Amino acid sequence: MVSYLLAAGSGYGLARLGLTPAFDPLPLLQFVALFAGGFVAGRLAGVSGFMNGVAVAVAFIIVWAILNAISDARMVQAYGPLALPPMNMAGVMLGDLLDLTAAAFGGWLGERKGS
Repeated sequence: MVSYLLAAGSGYGLARLGLTPAFDPLPLLQFVALFAGGFVAGRLAGVSGFMNGVAVAVAFIIVWAILNAISDARMVQAYGPLALPPMNMAGVMLGDLLDLTAAAFGGWLGERKGS
């Protein structure tokens, strides 16, 4: 929840300020949000921080995929199937790998070692 709220909230805030057309900060914001979410999960759990970070990333990816599917369905309903852009599978896999890396690393750092 922390990761999703940070990513969505900061993206929305920057869009409202008009900063997104010149620079797309979403990948960086998403990386930082997932790192923070993984860190919080690792800190709260106290053990298995790495796996808690991975769980954060998996939950984030699932929520993001559901929201994108809803958005695409609305676009198809309004404009037809030709309105959808082509699928970039390499980009999806790279994005998911970066999400998993950020959250897992944050979880690993957030784990309480030796407590």
